[in-house]
Amino acid sequence: MKYAAEYKEKLITADEAALVVKSGNWVQMGEFVMQPKDCDAALARRKDELQDVKIRLTTMSWLPEVCRVDPQGEHFIMNDWHFSATSRQLMDMNLCYYIPLNYHEAGSLYEELEVDVSFQPVTSIDKNGFFNFSTSNSMASYSTSKAKKLVVEVNSSAPVCLGGMGESIHISDVDYIVESSSNPKLLSIPSAQPTEVDKKIAALIMEEMVDGTCLQLGIGSMPNTVGTLISQSDLKDLGVHTEMLVDSFVDMYEAGKITGSRKSIDKGKMVYTFAMGTDKLYQFLDHNPVCASYPVHYCNDPYIIAQNDNVVAINNALEVDLYGQVASEASNGR
Repeated sequence: MKYAAEYKEKLITADEAALVVKSGNWVQMGEFVMQPKDCDAALARRKDELQDVKIRLTTMSWLPEVCRVDPQGEHFIMNDWHFSATSRQLMDMNLCYYIPLNYHEAGSLYEELEVDVSFQPVTSIDKNGFFNFSTSNSMASYSTSKAKKLVVEVNSSAPVCLGGMGESIHISDVDYIVESSSNPKLLSIPSAQPTEVDKKIAALIMEEMVDGTCLQLGIGSMPNTVGTLISQSDLKDLGVHTEMLVDSFVDMYEAGKITGSRKSIDKGKMVYTFAMGTDKLYQFLDHNPVCASYPVHYCNDPYIIAQNDNVVAINNALEVDLYGQVASEASNGR
């Protein structure tokens, strides 16, 4: 391999990587299902040596080891851009802070933030010296470029997700490399089973769909139900420009409903910024040129989205008042 010597020079253990972190540091620890495991565990082992280490991540997919070993939050302070069920449980115990964010503006926001150390999960290096951010392009290019010290944690089981842009980082931009001790498969998140209400709403939405629609689907059972109905319908030539790629997009594509042929930009491509689902989705994404991951400043930019005609966005909401105001993020302070 052309980069073998540089790779060997930068290769260290997770425990050595954890030594990079100092008290008072801001540490980035991945996003969504791409969270580091070995570096997390190694940092947890240093608990008694550290104070006021502020950890930043996105949508905590499982409880990090640094939280398990520090149940009072005396050494590590967790901060999450978008709360998951795990984040909410930690918040209830005063162990995690929510960071308000207009997601598509994250790139400019990171210019103002401190990132002392980044533990960034990646795929195996390719022949050209690039590590891929896999299913979590999102804000990865912002946090890694801002990091004073960048450690990549290599998981050879993670799918290589093609771009787009900003989906990879070159070895020359990496300070240290840690190889996963277990190369775990990405966390599988099955779709929630739809309720009768979900099914009725989905059926009403289907009446508004036409050939050539450019789709965005959010998280939850109802958007996935729409995807299932589309895969069983007569619709054709659908496009995709979505924040989150989910399993139902695979069903629609394999049913021949998605071609992207009528899109004005990124024609023929399923555009997304992160993916969460089951192994079916992750296998579909691996080296698949029909899928294009982009940083969120592109994917979620209203001016980019508006360049496609007939965009239909389908998302869950928690509450709607009589003025037509929609609450989709929080209800009663949660």
